[in-house]
Amino acid sequence: MPVGAELVLTIAFDVIFLAALLNVFALFHHVIPRKKVAVGTEIVRPADTFTTDENGMWGNKFADKFLEKGEVVRTADSYRSHDVYVTVTKEQRSGAVYFVADIYIRNIDNFRTAFAQDEYGKSISESVVAMAKRNQAIIATNGDYYGIRDHGVCIKNGVVYRTEPFADVCALYYDGTLRTFKRRDFSMSDAVRDGVYQAWSFGPELLHNGETVSEFSWSIQSENPRCAIGYYEPGHYCLVVIDGRKKGYSEGMTFQEMSKMFYEMGCRAAYNMDGGQSAQMVFLGALVNRPAAGGRDTSDIIYIGETDTVSE
Repeated sequence: MPVGAELVLTIAFDVIFLAALLNVFALFHHVIPRKKVAVGTEIVRPADTFTTDENGMWGNKFADKFLEKGEVVRTADSYRSHDVYVTVTKEQRSGAVYFVADIYIRNIDNFRTAFAQDEYGKSISESVVAMAKRNQAIIATNGDYYGIRDHGVCIKNGVVYRTEPFADVCALYYDGTLRTFKRRDFSMSDAVRDGVYQAWSFGPELLHNGETVSEFSWSIQSENPRCAIGYYEPGHYCLVVIDGRKKGYSEGMTFQEMSKMFYEMGCRAAYNMDGGQSAQMVFLGALVNRPAAGGRDTSDIIYIGETDTVSE
């Protein structure tokens, strides 16, 4: 066979093979429907995340952080009990004042979310302080303000309320792991299969595969008040609120500055929640930071709480 004819034949086979691959891709992504997860679905908690003794999921791992059952020690900036250890520190860097709540929990049940007015729905709002007090939160921040829109993944305390992502997604699982996803990479069916417990839609993710992120295609990239969650390992998390829009006190942070901050803190994952006037932290019922313009009501909180009544 002449060399020219052989080359044409090879190219033709390549084109046919590529077309076949594209057809298969289209079949799986457009013709064969993905498994749908219904709104109202209660996530099945994996059996290995239930505990039957007082050591709990991470009681042995962080034994030096917890007290004996029934004991509680509170100070102006810390809380320590059998199941929860929280310290709140005020920090400053790059012209920004921010507050870090370092959190250790014995069980995943100590990590909770709550709705404004105890009700799911659009345009339902309440102050972060009021929500924190009603739920007896030890530490609380605003969440992703899911109620300002009618789309975006929303999973609270193991119940699915919305399933379609509109931006980066942050998911906390019953086994204590926290992962962030680009919108295109998030699968609701996979999340449910893996035992997702909480999920938020706001973003952006601030670390990618544990590394800093330098470019963000996101609105309000300049210095701004912020709220974010950080993840070290199962059972160890942090909540961070950054004050801003206050000249002479704190301008806020950019996403790049936040990414570097969480990386230097040693977090493996970090995710930006709603910010601006929403950015608020409440510790033992009292507002910790100085919210922009006095703060605003929002639709949900992230909080750490006791699962059993404890004494003083």
